[in-house]
Amino acid sequence: MGYDKETGNNKLGIAKWSIYVNLFLLSAKLAAGIITGSLGILAEFVHSAFDLLASVFAYLGIKKAAQPADKTHHYGHDRFENISSLLQSILITLTSFIIIYEAYGKLNGSAHIVKESALGIAVMGITLVLDIYIARYLHKKSSETGSPALEADAYHFTTDILSTIAVIIGLAAASLGYPVADVISAIIVALIMFYISLRLGKDAVFVMLDRAPDGKVIEEISAIISKYPKVDGYHSLRARTSGNKAFIDVCVHLDESLSLDAAHKIAEALEKKIIAECPDVKEVVIHLEPKSSHD
Repeated sequence: MGYDKETGNNKLGIAKWSIYVNLFLLSAKLAAGIITGSLGILAEFVHSAFDLLASVFAYLGIKKAAQPADKTHHYGHDRFENISSLLQSILITLTSFIIIYEAYGKLNGSAHIVKESALGIAVMGITLVLDIYIARYLHKKSSETGSPALEADAYHFTTDILSTIAVIIGLAAASLGYPVADVISAIIVALIMFYISLRLGKDAVFVMLDRAPDGKVIEEISAIISKYPKVDGYHSLRARTSGNKAFIDVCVHLDESLSLDAAHKIAEALEKKIIAECPDVKEVVIHLEPKSSHD
């Protein structure tokens, strides 16, 4: 079964749209950060800069994953989406460490002054509304398409929601005479980012290590094989994840009196049934064995 071109184009369009939104947010935060001198907003600017790069990674990962199998990649290029997700998690981690380092220096250095707090709050309020809408949209689309790259991108915007709220609170406190709150908000931004990066990185690494798909997928496949006509059992049902799809192989038991042609047709029909009824499955390989050898 080949790559779904329509789904691939849909994911590419969504990833491209995410890049444009990140460009807008990046520009707004840079301007507000320079005018106000807020470390929290500048931390958000750095965050958005890496978000933009992450969105580019998501786009490139999806585009590469859309390529069909070739002489050097016999199973296709699906894992490029997982690589994209892993790179995004590394970027978030690096960003969080940079922000914590800068914020710590401010806490132990000279007095930190925030100007034009009202302007900063207004800008961050606008970005908060955008972040909420975009995060919901990307989470929905990543769920519909099963794209790990879009899921990673969705989590970038989710961290933006939490970190933007922290920055707004910090700016409000700074306007009331507590400038240290702005620095603390930057640290909160970094800690949220670090937590999300660990989650994304863990999922991407597990796929690289051929982790099996969700147990529900295995149960569905098992039920289909067990009830399939002329199949008298099975063993060695195995699965691994690549991109957002599962690759399955299994040994099924058939009556040895069946001709090679008849046995092949049963296996081929069973493969098609599993793929048709299990949308998370991309490819199935069935090994045939005589029933008598397992009695």
